Amino acid sequence: MSSPRVIALFLATVVAAGLIASCAEQPLPTGPSSGPFQPAPRPDGALPQFVDMNADPVEPEFGTRAATPIVYPPGTPPDPWPPGPAPKAKPGVPVPTDPTTIGQMHITIDPDPVMHSGVPVPVSGCDNHPYTWYYSQVLVNDSAVAITITSRENFFDGRYTSTNTQAISIAPKGTVMVDTRWCSGYAMPHYAQTRFKGRDQTGATFVISAPWARLLAP
Repeated sequence: MSSPRVIALFLATVVAAGLIASCAEQPLPTGPSSGPFQPAPRPDGALPQFVDMNADPVEPEFGTRAATPIVYPPGTPPDPWPPGPAPKAKPGVPVPTDPTTIGQMHITIDPDPVMHSGVPVPVSGCDNHPYTWYYSQVLVNDSAVAITITSRENFFDGRYTSTNTQAISIAPKGTVMVDTRWCSGYAMPHYAQTRFKGRDQTGATFVISAPWARLLAP
């Protein structure tokens, strides 16, 4: 017959093995979730919001190379309006198009026109761009199926600046807001636009160019 000491040692070994196996089955605390990302619900019931922070791609000139700037009175709108053709871009670089409409959704700019803000846009590209504008793009799903925005291309004064591939899901007949922020080194009126690309719940793809945003002179 085994001694009590041997039996106790055997039981301790079994318990320890069980604990090791149990711990091995637990997910790591820093591991990614296996499910899709879901935004936290907003307690105030407001619309889901996303933020784009963008910089004028034209760097301001300083010193003797800088041309004498035209002085625009505060609140001067872009002229002509609607804007003329976009500047010529290198091959493969996206260029904006006139605003478009599609059956799946529509987009509005709020406010329109956009007054100069002066509140700094907190991104590195805005370090030397003190003139800023803040507005929202309101995306409304007019269809009876969910849609997903898969990318959005941003343009400033007709020049491509960036592409954001953050996915935005919009429920049937739902609405979301994209809070858009721009900075520039030039105290003059500007215009901006975003082109949205996506697909609906059936897999059909779509492209829509938002209305031009009129950014008034500081």
